[in-house]
Amino acid sequence: MKVYTKKRASKSADGEEGAVVEPLTAEQLWSRVLAWQARREHSRAELEARLRQIDADEALIESTLARLAELGLQNDDRFAESLVRGQLQRGRGQRMIRQTLQQRGIAPDHPALAEQTESVDWVEQARQLLLRRFGEPLSSEARDKARQVRFLQYRGFSLGQALAAIQALASGHVADD
Repeated sequence: MKVYTKKRASKSADGEEGAVVEPLTAEQLWSRVLAWQARREHSRAELEARLRQIDADEALIESTLARLAELGLQNDDRFAESLVRGQLQRGRGQRMIRQTLQQRGIAPDHPALAEQTESVDWVEQARQLLLRRFGEPLSSEARDKARQVRFLQYRGFSLGQALAAIQALASGHVADD
């Protein structure tokens, strides 16, 4: 892990060289936060954690994050919507999306999840993911079915959704795309 503080060489009274760590100024902290936000959207909790890693002053952290939010450059609602949209595009199930939200410092029951997933057919999502991963026809052997169920559960689908998706593919049911 990199430490993002300025170091300058100094000599002690006995002539030995050593590094003196200088705290980041408000401008330097602001520049870093802007650079992080420019790369990708971050939640407030993520930014706060990153700033604490570099041993920034607590008051400076709060004022920087407040300024960022005030200028509209950081918004947890916008971040949550973006995260949920990205997770859906990657074929993630509802459980994985909730877990990812929570890991990023957002409530797992954030309204963005409900808004963007209200019309999602999770069984159809799981079916499409199975087709992408395993192709057609799916093997009917018990060992392969167990592997397919684990695959879907690992991606955040419930056992019921996984079994329903496998059953839909086995019965030849194809939803309108």
